[in-house]
Amino acid sequence: MRERALMTSRPAQIVFGFLAGAQIALAIPGQSGPENSKLPRGEIIAKVACSTETSETYALYLPSNYSLERKWPIIFAFDPGARGQVAVEAFREAAERYGYIVVGSNNSRNGPWTVSLEAIHALWIDAHSRFPLDERRIYTAGFSGGARVAVAMAQGVSGKIAGVIACGAGFPLGEGQGPAKDTPFIFFATIGIRDFNFSELRALDQKLADLGLTHRVVVFDGPHQWAPKDLALEALEWLDLNAMKTGRLARDPALIDGIYARQSEEGRRLNTSGDIAGAFHREEALAADFKGLRATPDIDAEVAKMRDAKDVKQALKREVKREANIASLEAEYYSTYKQILANLFAPGNGEYERRQAVRELRLQELRDLETKKKDTDQGIAAQRNLFGVMVHSLEDATQEMSLGDYQRARVELEIAAACAPENGYILFQLARAYAMNKDAPNALAALRQSVGHGFTDLDQLEKNPDLASLRGQPGYQEVVESVKKKLEAPANPPR
Repeated sequence: MRERALMTSRPAQIVFGFLAGAQIALAIPGQSGPENSKLPRGEIIAKVACSTETSETYALYLPSNYSLERKWPIIFAFDPGARGQVAVEAFREAAERYGYIVVGSNNSRNGPWTVSLEAIHALWIDAHSRFPLDERRIYTAGFSGGARVAVAMAQGVSGKIAGVIACGAGFPLGEGQGPAKDTPFIFFATIGIRDFNFSELRALDQKLADLGLTHRVVVFDGPHQWAPKDLALEALEWLDLNAMKTGRLARDPALIDGIYARQSEEGRRLNTSGDIAGAFHREEALAADFKGLRATPDIDAEVAKMRDAKDVKQALKREVKREANIASLEAEYYSTYKQILANLFAPGNGEYERRQAVRELRLQELRDLETKKKDTDQGIAAQRNLFGVMVHSLEDATQEMSLGDYQRARVELEIAAACAPENGYILFQLARAYAMNKDAPNALAALRQSVGHGFTDLDQLEKNPDLASLRGQPGYQEVVESVKKKLEAPANPPR
């Protein structure tokens, strides 16, 4: 299952055009004015306004040892929900360890490309005017639709971006948007075995290998998400190793040996835990990553030995067979889903027919499989499908809300909420849809549930125009007050 792209078909070309007028920023050194010098180090700043366009903001992380006396590598990060702080948090520990600036857009989100393009333009100019950057080590990163934005940015400013870290998705969808032999950046991707974009990343891995492009696709046991912190660390290590190979970064033997030791230990851990296929993939990656940087006779010998070992061959066959079986189960459900979706809003269908169609999606059955058979092929396929249906429904609902079709948006959001009943953000969007359908009781109930599941955006609660009809309703102010109490409570209350 692949996420829908509510975007134009040629994002890379548009990015190039957007940034063409911003290239003068490349010649501007990082400013040393009081505003820049007072930015906190070693902590995430949730909101920094761009100097050229104050409505464009980003979350920021500067390493503890940041100074204006040297040039720094930077990661431009994009989250599909405009959660800049979440994007920066994903790399905070790794950025501190290896000395990276990280900026995460608070504006770029899934939807029309123009929103993300405006964010890219503003961030590019602001970062170049504010910080002393190492122009040879500029990177992008993103999750889900944000990964596609990160790739599009790298494609659009050809040669300016050294590498991309893509989490949970790959290149922009559409003809001519995939990798090519002349792709000028290296590519590191992470994908959870339970991610609905898993098959896409597996196919992309093979395509990149066929093209001979420097890349790595790392699989972990997880759902559709930003890279876990250990893989974020590995991603930055991989960027540094490749920068040392290409002369973008001075070689540091102690750093090389330290990374080698840590990653070698991870290979031994996988082998000891019985993950033979994972251990083999790790050893192969080690041999490739450190080639030309240090001697690896022990790894080279181990790879050759494992490649011919019977148990390794059997483990690799089981891995391929299992992935094919999960993909088949996933595709079988997705085919049914598309048929039901096509009939969901067929002309003449009323509320009864729509409810019946939603029941036919068997979402509760998938949730039962997800929880009761979590580690089986069926459970993994169920989790991929649940998340995929949720993303499709949420994106469709976002589009329908923008077009004023609140009834259809409500149905789509009810489907999304059935897939992820503990997602506070989805429940808040559902409350908006109920309110616009003049269903105050259900709107208030959804608002209470959203706050109960972690939604604390007070600005949205108090100012979103879609909730205007609720603000005089009994119970609405109670929801607002409960959020204020949560925000005022200390992060770590005394025990």
